[in-house]
Amino acid sequence: MRIFLIFLSLSNGLVAYSQIDEQVANQEFKVKGYQINYPKSWRLDSSRMMNTEVIMFSPLVDKADKFSENVNVIIQNLAGQKIDLERYKQITDSQLSNIPSISKVIESKIISLKEKSFFKVDYEMAQNELHLNISSICFIDNEKTYLVTLTTEVSTTERYRKIGDEISRSFTLKN
Repeated sequence: MRIFLIFLSLSNGLVAYSQIDEQVANQEFKVKGYQINYPKSWRLDSSRMMNTEVIMFSPLVDKADKFSENVNVIIQNLAGQKIDLERYKQITDSQLSNIPSISKVIESKIISLKEKSFFKVDYEMAQNELHLNISSICFIDNEKTYLVTLTTEVSTTERYRKIGDEISRSFTLKN
């Protein structure tokens, strides 16, 4: 059984873009299997860099801004592994406890809303000179894991939380 904390690796190298008071319903990224909405002012990269399906980067706040707050989507194939949300949570919790750069796990829980359940994990970690907040939600459907992750600097987390949550909530699985 092999599952990796892919969303950890995405904090590597995402230094560059940022902004805040936006509305999500402006742009839609739709592909076979899912869709997600994001603000028009954000830059979309669907080149699959760092094993992502898509990354949405916020614009830079100013010239001193060195980190690009962003939301990304990753899909993991779980075929034959018999992993449900509870097992995925256990694996993630175990991995997080063994990573020295993780300074604090803020939240790790399974949430059920209406007919949809998902796993949410929120933690802080050091990445070179950056202190990052990683907030991911995980859906499992048809033996695939869909991870939607907001990455911010800890100092900007509250400014980006609302827009990041709106982008994450806009994620919809499609058949």
